[in-house]
Amino acid sequence: MSNAPDVLLGLVPFIRAVVRSSASATATTVTADDSGTLFVQMSTSDHTYTLPTLALGAGKHWIFFNGQTTGKIVITGGTTDKIIGVDDLTGDTITSDAVAGSAAIIICDGTWYYAITTSGAPTTAGVWTVSS
Repeated sequence: MSNAPDVLLGLVPFIRAVVRSSASATATTVTADDSGTLFVQMSTSDHTYTLPTLALGAGKHWIFFNGQTTGKIVITGGTTDKIIGVDDLTGDTITSDAVAGSAAIIICDGTWYYAITTSGAPTTAGVWTVSS
């Protein structure tokens, strides 16, 4: 059994662009070409980001950052039961707390989306949630 990775991220810059959402709650469709983009949620309402299909996302990553204290970040995998993170192995959607500074890094290997999340809350009160 080899531990060699199927997909290498070594040549992908960690952050290559910054995109701020508008103040509206219009949803954003994330593409594979957006890999390395930092999406800053600026809407006072919840803002939904839909990831590309797993096949197109292989070897890609995206960063999401909440720049508001009232709106939440909602990230959907576009494929059922394929987000691992937030204490779930088969999530469909993850949602941030409404705290400025909450963030998620989503990494895709073509089979799964891996969600690495953090709360902007200064205590452990901030939470991301998952739905299946």
